[in-house]
Amino acid sequence: MAGWSRDTLWRQGHLLGKDAIEALGLRNATAPGETLVIVASHDCDLAQAPEWEPVVEVVVGRLVTDMDGNCTHAKSARKLHVEFAGAAVFYAEFEATAKLCIEKHALNDFVPRPEAHLSPENQTIFQIWLASRYRRSAFPDEFERRLIKELKLHEKIAKAVKPHGDLIAGVFFDVDDGAEITRDGPGDTYTLDITILHSAVPNFETAEKAADTAAKAIEKAFKDKLFDPTKTWRYIELRSCDPVSESVLTYQHFKQLKRWRLEHISLAAEPQQPVLAE
Repeated sequence: MAGWSRDTLWRQGHLLGKDAIEALGLRNATAPGETLVIVASHDCDLAQAPEWEPVVEVVVGRLVTDMDGNCTHAKSARKLHVEFAGAAVFYAEFEATAKLCIEKHALNDFVPRPEAHLSPENQTIFQIWLASRYRRSAFPDEFERRLIKELKLHEKIAKAVKPHGDLIAGVFFDVDDGAEITRDGPGDTYTLDITILHSAVPNFETAEKAADTAAKAIEKAFKDKLFDPTKTWRYIELRSCDPVSESVLTYQHFKQLKRWRLEHISLAAEPQQPVLAE
């Protein structure tokens, strides 16, 4: 086959065929027989000559029978569940830790899998997921300590969102109106506004109902834990938890919010790992 050129057939989001997977010795650690491999490198990098960009980054994943609602729409930075269209619809799972590099010269002997592709929307979701590993929202250590370690309310949020899968695009927080404030003691409460972002298509009403159900479950969990026992807010005051359509959320409002990753790990982890705010 001719050398690698700008006219390569390979693009970000393309799947490797079985011939390439076998020849390159790629295997999913959990389910070798269900291995899927997707190209993660950007199209601009793929177009570069091997002398300048010698490798193609891929993610080794696997075929799954259904999707976990907390792993769709890039809600988790560690694991993505996404749908492929084509001759037959199927679902794939990819993990951020399963990235590796293939020499362009080795991949040049093969062509992309022709009968399966990501829709434009799922292509964007795949790109957001790739970026999310390096662009995660950072919240105050004390806020996360209260929400996760002391109150376990992060589990309630995940439980409320999970059943609704693709209908909910994400969960976003506004803590103390974006101000950096150090809180001390249960009476010194953080204020929290939560936005449950839901899809607009193909069924707006179903998605809106799902987001509303999740929002009410989250509101109840916070109120039961932090308000009802004393009739005054302690630790975290949930001021609002609103379902909002992705077709309605303005860019100005979006910039004020930080995505809450459903597998979120505190900055206070040991050792502490710095991350960038979204």
